[in-house]
Amino acid sequence: MIAEVAAGGALGLALSVLQEAVKRAKDRSVTTRFILHRLEATIDTITPLIVKIDKLSEKMEDSSSRKFNERLKLLLVNAVSLVEENAEQRRRNVRKKFRYMRDIKEFEAKLRWVVGVDVQVNQLADIKELKAKMSEISTKLDKIMPQPKFEIHIGWCSGKTNRAIRFTFCSDDS
Repeated sequence: MIAEVAAGGALGLALSVLQEAVKRAKDRSVTTRFILHRLEATIDTITPLIVKIDKLSEKMEDSSSRKFNERLKLLLVNAVSLVEENAEQRRRNVRKKFRYMRDIKEFEAKLRWVVGVDVQVNQLADIKELKAKMSEISTKLDKIMPQPKFEIHIGWCSGKTNRAIRFTFCSDDS
């Protein structure tokens, strides 16, 4: 199994291999079945996101996204071996079962955190890109359209007298 993940290179393949390992381990291990159910639910919820990340990273030639994909793939490879080793343990070896349960819980938390951080980084990158595009559009519109007349009115009361200040800004083109 681990050789398939290492040879494939794609995160989607690594995730599907992990899903298969979890399904096999659930059938073999009664004591860790509830943790494996939770891990399987986490994998099901993040699969579309991982596939999207994988497709986007193929289009981009960014070294940071490649590093992220390699780290995530390594995390998935380690998880496959962890789940398979857990399934191989006998029921009587309670101490090792509990160690594997703890390790699987830690993996699930790492997986959620890594994917959450990547989503936030991608959202920030998208926001920066949108801001740059909006600024560019605004600059183009300023060149095309005449500047409007701006007026600011400020008023206040002081005792019995009313006071007001009025500012008017006009463009030089008029």
